[in-house]
This record gives sequence, structure tokens and C-alpha cells, in this order.
Amino acid sequence: MFYIKVKDINERSALINYLFKNEVNAVFHYVPLHNSEAGLRYGRFNGDERYTCSESDRLIRLPLFFGIKADEVNYITNLVKQFYINPKSLNCF
Repeated sequence: MFYIKVKDINERSALINYLFKNEVNAVFHYVPLHNSEAGLRYGRFNGDERYTCSESDRLIRLPLFFGIKADEVNYITNLVKQFYINPKSLNCF
């Protein structure tokens, strides 16, 4: 797994959408257990929830699989760089 952390959920959504428009399937990764369907039904959160949800909202999992080629990795990383070089011109925010 290869992931990056972004500023917040809005930036995460914008970057995922930008990558998707460029044929890259990046996804958000973890839903905190206490917010999952089973967690809501059977569990409970113990203690103060100060970081779990906000950190989960910041994670994007980038494509990584056996056989990924160097040019595919370069394409993905260049898209991420381009997103951050000029996000306003890309109408992402």
C-alpha cells in the first residue's frame, strides 16, 4: 500500500477527482472502525476521539500493484505534483 496525507477531506476529494479524470484510480482508505456499519451497530468508541476521524479523512491510497511499470508510477506522481503546483487553475477547490 502507498498512501499520502492531504490537508483535509475537501482536498482529498478534489485530488481523487482530479486523478480519476486522468484515469488514475486512487481511493480513500480507512473508515474508522467506530464509524463503520458494524462498529456503529456493535461497538463503541472508548476515550476521546481527537485524531481518528480527522486523520482518516486525510488519507488517499494511490495505485500500487504487482507489475506496475515505472512509466505508470511517473504518470501518477506527475499528476499529483501538477495538482499541487496549480490547483486553482484545475478547478479542483
